[in-house]
Amino acid sequence: IKVAASSKATPADIVQPGHVFPLIAQAGGVLVRAGHTEACCDLAQLAGLHPAAVLCEIMKDDGSMARLPDLVEFSKHHGLKIGSIADLIHFRSQNESLIKRVTERVIETRFGLFRLIAYLEKLSGETQLALVRGEITPDKETLVRVHAPLSVLDLLEAGPRAHSWSVPDALERIAAEGKGVMVLLNCAESASQLIERVASPERPEGPSKMDFLTYGIGAQILRDLKVGKMRLMASPRKMPSMAGWELEIAGYVEKAAKARDG
Repeated sequence: IKVAASSKATPADIVQPGHVFPLIAQAGGVLVRAGHTEACCDLAQLAGLHPAAVLCEIMKDDGSMARLPDLVEFSKHHGLKIGSIADLIHFRSQNESLIKRVTERVIETRFGLFRLIAYLEKLSGETQLALVRGEITPDKETLVRVHAPLSVLDLLEAGPRAHSWSVPDALERIAAEGKGVMVLLNCAESASQLIERVASPERPEGPSKMDFLTYGIGAQILRDLKVGKMRLMASPRKMPSMAGWELEIAGYVEKAAKARDG
């Protein structure tokens, strides 16, 4: 473990596969990905130590994995402190941000005027966009669509798509509501990504677990826009650690019965 955790470690230094699996935390920690790997490294770094840690599962007597209610009782029994990823996200988000609002202007669309805001992602240098209609307040429900990744084909296709809500459909719905936010992530489409999308427009049915975990950048943008309670334009899903961002999903808005996630 000491060898793997060293800042100078390379893949050649350890035998793979082994009984201990090396994991690599995503840059930005829980502010980008709400995962246990990122949480462990964040805790070590916040303590002023090298961002490396040992991650293990706690098992119950029957051999099944202990869930949060079990861990709460376990911590009480052994006098241990306990925290959640949501707690860590909340703490870090109160003290730092991985996005910067750089410019904005009002644009005219087919569905009326929207406020277009550009954000710079500090880690990657990529630009993310947000379209806002109406006055947004955290205590009132806001219609929200987070669209990722954004492809130029999303603006062209009118038939079956890889997203449950197309960009025009989402903007039309927000305009009809009179208030809402659309966040456009991963706007920098590479040549290879565009060619792949042209060749195969459909994604595998349903989003992966990674899609659900890696949403921190979008959450930071929504928080900057004063979104609190929101109705998400997507198929229902479990969104981990949303409370850490002070975001609450009040419901989901599906475009069709067989809508696919975007």
